[in-house]
Amino acid sequence: MKIDNPGLQFLGYAIIFFGVWMGLAAYEPAGGYVWDPWVINISTTALFTLLVYLTAHLARTNQTVWGIIATAVFIIFFCPGEEAFFGRDLESLLELSSQCIVPFFIGQYTRVSQKDFHRWYLLMLLMGIFCSYTHNGITIPLCCTFVWLAFQRSERFFRQACWPMVVGVIIGTGLSIWQKRHDSLNLATDLEVMTSVTNIALKTLWETKIFVLSIILSAYLASRKEGRRVLRYIVRRHYVLALCCIFALLTVPFAPLGIDNAVTGVCFFSMFWVLFLFQYHAQKYLKRKI
Repeated sequence: MKIDNPGLQFLGYAIIFFGVWMGLAAYEPAGGYVWDPWVINISTTALFTLLVYLTAHLARTNQTVWGIIATAVFIIFFCPGEEAFFGRDLESLLELSSQCIVPFFIGQYTRVSQKDFHRWYLLMLLMGIFCSYTHNGITIPLCCTFVWLAFQRSERFFRQACWPMVVGVIIGTGLSIWQKRHDSLNLATDLEVMTSVTNIALKTLWETKIFVLSIILSAYLASRKEGRRVLRYIVRRHYVLALCCIFALLTVPFAPLGIDNAVTGVCFFSMFWVLFLFQYHAQKYLKRKI
């Protein structure tokens, strides 16, 4: 059912909120709770619901109640790091918080690109630093994407409201690489190490569900004339995230922040890519039914 009023949209998120909350209350973790069960359960539930909201808004799967619920299920099955979401400890809260930042940041980047927010420039700068510094899996692809976009729009870049966010991401990425500067230098200068890292990363990626699914779906669509039109449409509509997918793959041989983080970044952006493909076809199917 299509959502024509905010009440039905609220219903979708309420179903997710109370479903996760009751699930956490029913099954206690084997190691017990670190804090008060009520506090950590409500915090985990709120952060997960926020992640679903931000992801559904970005992918535009929030047009139906079932679309919102499907987004939640999709995140549980395919989001990298999801095994830590419901651990009910500090690590799970940090992981969920970090995951929430990324779709929020990308959504804000797109939303404020043509607006003027002089009073909030410092906050936007700090948000960019925090986003890139706390999520090692996405920081390098996201930074490369924003640098590329800044180069493309060099004549008007500083007239757009999003430039403090971009500068913040570059600073946060620089700080992350500086912390591991010795490993980064070895990876960038040793061809044998780069080859080994690439092989390990690709083998790991081929064992992940979401990366393989994204390759299969993309290859299938690319083999058909109508499918190629769909791919072009999605790339134009989600240009920032499409570039992030490309740069995530291109930076795998260097992996200056570690192989695990490089693989996580590819899987994270692949998750959004697959979600965009599913959303497009689901929307097309619903239109036919109507």
